[in-house]
Amino acid sequence: KIKNAVDCTRGQIMTYDGYVLEYPQFFSTSSGKTEDAKDVFSVDVPYLKSEESQGEEIAPKYESTCEFSIDDFVKKVNSSYIDANLTKSNLPAMVSIKSYTEGGSVKEIQIGEILIKGTDFRKIFGLNSSNFNIQFTNNQVIIKCRGYGHGVGMSQWGANGMAEEGY
Repeated sequence: KIKNAVDCTRGQIMTYDGYVLEYPQFFSTSSGKTEDAKDVFSVDVPYLKSEESQGEEIAPKYESTCEFSIDDFVKKVNSSYIDANLTKSNLPAMVSIKSYTEGGSVKEIQIGEILIKGTDFRKIFGLNSSNFNIQFTNNQVIIKCRGYGHGVGMSQWGANGMAEEGY
């Protein structure tokens, strides 16, 4: 399959407005919509805009869950952001998602006394994507994600679904 794809596209290049693509991007699995480059990489690229991406639900990493003890969650945040001043006693009241990207990922999240990017939060906790929600229990923080990867450009699972439909 891969060899055939390479052979069929040999000598071809991708262009936009007559120029070779400068920032071709791909990733594994979207949450049903891709992300705009400016929301993830802080660079506005005209051909890397948020688009629908169907058929992702069958991907093995379409959904994932990470669980942290409240102690570990507070420790990770405070070691990454000293000014957060997060404590166990104020945890649920001090964590809230403030905005979302057009693709549905977390754009900004308020943690204690600081506002951080969803992409930075993803890195701190090793999440599969920035499309997540957070739940608190008595002893745990549960983070549920959709998608796998940065979300910008072509989703490999979405492209596979389109190929199966003859595109």
